[in-house]
Amino acid sequence: MSARPSVPTRVPDLVLERYHLGEMTPDERAAFERRLHGDEELRRRLLILKASDEEIRRRYPTAVLGAQVRRRVEAAAKDVPRTAGAGLFGLRWRTIAVLAGVLVLVVLVGPPLLGPGDGPGDRVKGLDPTLLLFRKTPEGSEPLKDGAAARAGDLIRIGYRAAGQRWGVIVSVDGRGLVTQHLPRDGTQAARLSTESQALLDFAYELDDAPRWERFYFVAGSAPFDATPVIVAARGLAAPGAAGPAPVLPLRMNVKQSSVLLVK
Repeated sequence: MSARPSVPTRVPDLVLERYHLGEMTPDERAAFERRLHGDEELRRRLLILKASDEEIRRRYPTAVLGAQVRRRVEAAAKDVPRTAGAGLFGLRWRTIAVLAGVLVLVVLVGPPLLGPGDGPGDRVKGLDPTLLLFRKTPEGSEPLKDGAAARAGDLIRIGYRAAGQRWGVIVSVDGRGLVTQHLPRDGTQAARLSTESQALLDFAYELDDAPRWERFYFVAGSAPFDATPVIVAARGLAAPGAAGPAPVLPLRMNVKQSSVLLVK
């Protein structure tokens, strides 16, 4: 009987968090980066983690969060004994202290993680739905902030954080006034959003040579809605004489919005 090919184990979130926070020893870091080099999914998770942290820092005062988290982490660390021999996928005492800080952050930023009837997609309640853009680079990919420079030929991955919303539409409008529908790819009804806390669309979008800018909009709601008003509103922003791609679409709907502008 032939042996089954081994399937690489998924790197735990705690290990990814330790790497992101600089909590690894040099040997652990080197081993992790070797895995990172050959694991596209792991690179994607790291980019999403960085983008999520950046969004939290932008929305909440770092001075307040930093001081309170630091006090609780230091207090927790005093009561946790050091352990020896923990490898790359082990749990070291400093990681436990970091987890204490993460719990404090959850309390500060929003309500309890899960409540009656909540699913995995509700874990980020307290934050607004957020659009995420990543550009492909020779080293992997990089997150793009609002106002980032871009050029024709850039390959863009589009993602989102639903933050408890169930239905959504993603469109973009460029400097020529062309509106592109990304989610759903076709049809006139909002798409059901992923229940994952972070999600990426399963295709890359190549920027063309349209001048000046392209703005992406993520419109999300708790109930199904028609995508047509979203497309019409986006097209109106780029009509002749319009001031340009405003950060919010003029919609008379019970929805939430997030947008990212790329400047060419």
